[in-house]
Amino acid sequence: MKKRKNVSVKLRSKIENLLKDHKQESLTLPQILEALEMQKHDKAILLDELKAMEKEGLVVKTGGGRYGLPERLGYLTGVLQGNRRGFAFLRPDRQEDDIFISAGKLKDAAHGDRVVVRLDQKRGRRRREGTVIGILKRGRRRLVGTLHRSEKKYYVTPDDERFPGDVKVSPKGLNDVEIGDKVVVDVEEWVHGKLPSRGRVVEHIGAPGTVQTERLTFKHRYELPGEHPAQVLKEVEALPGEEEISRLAEEQNRNDLRHIKMVTIDDETARDFDDAVSLEVLDGGGFRLGVHIADVSQYVREGKPIDREALKRGTSIYLVDRVDHMLPPALSEKLCSLQADKDRLAVSVIMDLNSDGELMSAEFFPSLIKVSERLTYQQVEAYLAGDKAGKVFKEPAVPEMLDQMDRLAEVLRRRRFERGTLDLNLPEARIEVDEEGVPLSIEKRSMGRSESLIEEFMIYCNETVAEHLTKKKLPCIYRVHAVPTEEKLASLRETLTLMGIKAAKNIKVLKPKHLKGLLEQTRGEKTERLVRYLVLRSLPQALYSASNEGHFGLASECYSHFTSPIRRYPDLVVHRILKQQVSAGGFSGEKVKRLRTRLPAIAQQSSERERAAVDAERASIDIKKAQYMEQKIGEEFTGIINGVANFGIFVELDNTVEGMIPVSDLGDDYYIYNEKTASMIGERTRKTYRLGDTIRIQVARASREEGKVTFAPAE
Repeated sequence: MKKRKNVSVKLRSKIENLLKDHKQESLTLPQILEALEMQKHDKAILLDELKAMEKEGLVVKTGGGRYGLPERLGYLTGVLQGNRRGFAFLRPDRQEDDIFISAGKLKDAAHGDRVVVRLDQKRGRRRREGTVIGILKRGRRRLVGTLHRSEKKYYVTPDDERFPGDVKVSPKGLNDVEIGDKVVVDVEEWVHGKLPSRGRVVEHIGAPGTVQTERLTFKHRYELPGEHPAQVLKEVEALPGEEEISRLAEEQNRNDLRHIKMVTIDDETARDFDDAVSLEVLDGGGFRLGVHIADVSQYVREGKPIDREALKRGTSIYLVDRVDHMLPPALSEKLCSLQADKDRLAVSVIMDLNSDGELMSAEFFPSLIKVSERLTYQQVEAYLAGDKAGKVFKEPAVPEMLDQMDRLAEVLRRRRFERGTLDLNLPEARIEVDEEGVPLSIEKRSMGRSESLIEEFMIYCNETVAEHLTKKKLPCIYRVHAVPTEEKLASLRETLTLMGIKAAKNIKVLKPKHLKGLLEQTRGEKTERLVRYLVLRSLPQALYSASNEGHFGLASECYSHFTSPIRRYPDLVVHRILKQQVSAGGFSGEKVKRLRTRLPAIAQQSSERERAAVDAERASIDIKKAQYMEQKIGEEFTGIINGVANFGIFVELDNTVEGMIPVSDLGDDYYIYNEKTASMIGERTRKTYRLGDTIRIQVARASREEGKVTFAPAE
């Protein structure tokens, strides 16, 4: 079996290189067979490998039976993002702008599907459009929705508006289901156009409005993984426990760093601790920064049940009132978590920096550590703000170390921003909930010095590890962020100019420093948050890639994720690569080849799971915000207009709650949407609502089920 796998890896690599470098954009099966100097009896093996590659979107088979790489044939692979009006957008795997796909060109593809799209060659259009030519992988078949009846036929209306149209379902199995109940439907046939898709109800969730129904509906809608499978838990039980840690460290000849004073700094509600930090001031004014990361790879072995489940999940999902862990809690919250006063296995990165924050040297090795003290952001923030006596630290050396950490973090931060890093940190909502998950308060929360301190150290460590592996010419999973397209930049410049922001006219070159200048010029203004939001929206999404394409937002030429292996799968992979590299045996050529073949699929899976997690986390926040605002119906607030569309005005309140004023509720006049000026103008009064304007609103409606809040202009 292993021999066949190695043959497949080698053959796939040869096929990719051939199709990449050949003067013809596509080749027939006989041509590939001949070019690879394979015998006729190997034809079946070659065909099987081509079919597998086609299924993964690595090659495309044309109508003429020829094979080629998608990018050479003008095709793109990616994931569909549906829309309630029937059309969709393709999110390409490569860092490019989304591709518009009209309803008539979707075939039977639906939201969440991985597809191959052919770009339409039509001149004069600013927006790129395409046609789905193949479905590589169905995103999902099961949807949550509401059951209703029309005459004698039953239909389910999906809750997720990205799946337009009803699903016609069989009446079988509906005996205990009431009209209006929430159900799970298995879609057996997707249909676009006037006819409904077809499926069957496979689960009855319950009547709407109950806490249990809401929880189950959310779980199914966002496909939350929930409990770990039995085989995963069985493997966890068989792992060596805490009492074995010292023995493992000795057997593996790990560096014993238990004498070094180190701390964790996390939110007060945190239960999984990935990282600990230590700092020593060197003679001459330099620093020895230690970043010590939980060695999850010691317990999660490649190909085993825990690892397969972790790859499937890709990431932990942090909802407002609970967490869906990538790893079982026995690992994420106990055995791997860097708890204070407990021996733990780690991978340490020791970096010597000069007083200007420049890296002089770095060491990487597996270690045995013991965290001296667990600190919280809140405690450290208070201390750095001047409350030197209010917090009594367990370790006498901690206060001085925090002072030096704060000093180094400021040096690193200044250094990053001088090279062009974009400061796009937006205030977040801090939502306090009771034991039942009911929101009690919502406050705007900005990053403080304590969080900034940890962020700087983690970024520096991530960059150091990525540069090290790249210099060693080893495969790696990079965190990449593409340069924004000229179209997006032009749109941003136009929008900001309409808002009266003069600095926008300087955004003419695609470099971080130009956007950085804009952000600095609007700092402290009432539109600062809106400008940051608009800049963020104009940038492509960061994602994972096996190719080093740089990170635009960080102005970094080489970046990876390494510091959170408890909650992110790519970090775990990078740990394995780094540990193998520093081991006595190092990397074999065969191992390098196998990694280069496997990493693209892992990076793609990790990116897709990250996007799904972000969708769920945002929806969780929106639902809690709407639930909170249900108690504020009729109350008035002041907000800022952060969006204008032909159907309404979007307003954000100071507590980060966003709502919409439907154009039909602007009752004092007939309002016309002006796309060029991004404004709503009264036909008679000429009253105008523009982006960035302050507005007084009244809470009209709130729907926790939809996660939406509706405002009306205050009288």
